[in-house]
Amino acid sequence: MTHSNIKKYAHQFLPAMQEARRFFHQNPELAHEEYETQKYIQQTLDALGIENHQLFGTGVVGLIQGAHPGKTVLLRADMDALPIHEEADVPYRSGIDGKMHACGHDGHTAGLLGAAMILNEMKDSIHGNVKLMFQPAEETDGGAQPMIDEGILLNPTVDAAFGLHLAGDVEHGKLQVRYGAMYGAPDEFEIVIRGRGGHAASPEQTIDPISIAVQFIQNAQHILTRRIDPVKPAVISFTKIHAGDGLNVIPEVCRIGGTIRTLYPDTRAIVSEMLEQTLNASCELHGATYEFSFLPSYPPLINNQEMTALVQDSLSGYFGADQVIEKEFPTLGAEDFAFLTLAVPASYYNVGINREGYDEPVHHHPKFAWDDEVLEVTSASLATVALDFLNQ
Repeated sequence: MTHSNIKKYAHQFLPAMQEARRFFHQNPELAHEEYETQKYIQQTLDALGIENHQLFGTGVVGLIQGAHPGKTVLLRADMDALPIHEEADVPYRSGIDGKMHACGHDGHTAGLLGAAMILNEMKDSIHGNVKLMFQPAEETDGGAQPMIDEGILLNPTVDAAFGLHLAGDVEHGKLQVRYGAMYGAPDEFEIVIRGRGGHAASPEQTIDPISIAVQFIQNAQHILTRRIDPVKPAVISFTKIHAGDGLNVIPEVCRIGGTIRTLYPDTRAIVSEMLEQTLNASCELHGATYEFSFLPSYPPLINNQEMTALVQDSLSGYFGADQVIEKEFPTLGAEDFAFLTLAVPASYYNVGINREGYDEPVHHHPKFAWDDEVLEVTSASLATVALDFLNQ
């Protein structure tokens, strides 16, 4: 009976979810600017009679209290858009130049609103509570940890958390789970190498920071191939380098920046240290000095085994086992749902949006587009997982 009710309500509320998604898509807001998104969410929750309040600036937390005592489960969606000018040919394309929902967060938010509509209709049979976490700033400095710091996991205390991401590389409507490590840590670094400038015709009178930087960048790759466990992936990408302005002048300073992507906490703990050791050796050899700034970001997202098994069983029971697949390999992309996986037992899964007849949706691309009929799947999956957790 529970599944039939979820299916009924997911279908019934699909037009409302599509309307919400298209509003968010036409009115994209960057990190910490999600005021209209926040307003729309709160007005929707108010109309449903769902208790809610603002948290961490533009965030929203809602609470559906079941008719019976029990545990508390949290469902999360991220809300922010990207600084990309939309080129997708859709009737609800972004109305703001230079901003678009190019990652699917508009769908995450609309899908969670749909799950709220479904669960609100079924609250008389719910044992426990459902918290709704609408989170800002996933694409930048992250809103998950600040919302945790401001108490989203308390009053009532959250026992487990679940979330999802729309996936352009997964068949439309299929669901993809991953046991263990799913996303990496996207740490960054900035480096300043200080040498001694001079005339390019007399390099022996200088300490050339460019040649030192080139040597360092090449040597850094040996960290990945010779100094860390090869079955624990890591990537060091140098993404910017700048030195000098004249063609006949060896400059004083070379500036370098980039990212370190790791999947496991023990690897993450040592790669930045090894990178600085390599930099120090290159500079010391040639008499240069340096400044090394390590900029830690999100931790790796590592799904809880028990909660992932629950998600797989729950989704298989509702959609059919043939619709639920396992993600074979993790990715070194990042997702700040990782902070929730550190705080409570949690699991994150994907919902496919790759539909035959459409170009494969490429995330963070100006032509990113997907069929929002899939919101019926996202909302039903969140509702099903939440109810199965509370009723286990």
